[in-house]
Amino acid sequence: MASPRRILPDVSIRFDREEWREEVERLDKHAVSRTQAERARREIDGGKAAVDLQKCEADGEGGTRLPGCVKLYVPLGRQGASEAPFGFVFQLAQDSDGSLVWNFVAFGERHPDNPATRTVYERAHHRLHGRYP
Repeated sequence: MASPRRILPDVSIRFDREEWREEVERLDKHAVSRTQAERARREIDGGKAAVDLQKCEADGEGGTRLPGCVKLYVPLGRQGASEAPFGFVFQLAQDSDGSLVWNFVAFGERHPDNPATRTVYERAHHRLHGRYP
């Protein structure tokens, strides 16, 4: 039996320049991860993607704290770690006009093979709290 899904606010997604530069443009231009992130963003910005946002664990593995955050698997439309090795993390925020927006926080590997590589969830924790868990 499938677990019930929580309803998330249907609001726009925003990729701010600084976060995009620090999270995606830090990667080599020819890296598979960067290519996948850029493709996913084009699909989201163009309205061509079915965006399946899933709630992050408020208190996750390894001490990450991501309350109010959602994740999106990359490449879009894929689920398992082998099919979607990367992810975006967004945080619900209020825009200056009072509307809600999913604000881009982090991009990276969901479950890296290299133990020295930070997960996307650790990167998001760092951006939100100023330190790694």
